[in-house]
Amino acid sequence: MSGSARPIDQVLRQQLSNRLPPPLLLRSNELLDTLKAGRTDDNVPPQLQVIFRPSVQPYLISLFRQDPAAAFAKLHMPALIIQGSNDIQVGVDDARLLKAAKPDAELALIDGMNHVMRIVPNDVKRQLASYKDPQLPLAAELGSRILRFIDGLRSS
Repeated sequence: MSGSARPIDQVLRQQLSNRLPPPLLLRSNELLDTLKAGRTDDNVPPQLQVIFRPSVQPYLISLFRQDPAAAFAKLHMPALIIQGSNDIQVGVDDARLLKAAKPDAELALIDGMNHVMRIVPNDVKRQLASYKDPQLPLAAELGSRILRFIDGLRSS
């Protein structure tokens, strides 16, 4: 499944820019800058605790040092990048950046699939509801694309 091709601090910055009121966005950007610089910050507003609580900050500092596309490019094995067109967390552009980083990887774009691998309209309310609905089936094309990739490995 496609992850971000960009460092996670960039992804968080983008995701939060669309969802926070200006004062909280300013504080979240300050926290991101502090963590990116390798320092913790205990002054986290209650609304941002879920992301930036002090107990998770050392992990975020470590995570922010990673470059996913560069790490992916170093793989010496076949790779399949699966990306849904309706993923509100990791976009198609990230999947394309991963493909550019590792040109021999196979890229499968699944129309209508979201981050939790369900076919859901590109509506935030329905997207978020799908994260908690185990009754929604996985995208049918997901299994067939994985099997096709595995079968291709067997025949080579």
